[in-house]
Amino acid sequence: MITMNKERDLSRLVEIGEFLKELRKNQGLSQDALAARCDLTKSNISNIENGKKDFTFTTFLEYARGLGLQPKQLLDKDFMFVSKYSVET
Repeated sequence: MITMNKERDLSRLVEIGEFLKELRKNQGLSQDALAARCDLTKSNISNIENGKKDFTFTTFLEYARGLGLQPKQLLDKDFMFVSKYSVET
């Protein structure tokens, strides 16, 4: 049985959100400017970047589109949670 682990999930969301914020800022975009380029609200972008919102895959795709990046580029990082939370067999 799979159970949710809130601490683990929050840690992952925060780490991904920080990376997405870094990508946006590297392009010199504000949250308002990114929102204008894709189908996301500024509030939604803020919540994602601050790890306060779990998001759908389609939201992830919109974020990538707003940055003019391929979705895989939004995951082009060695995230700590991959090694921190290993799967036990």
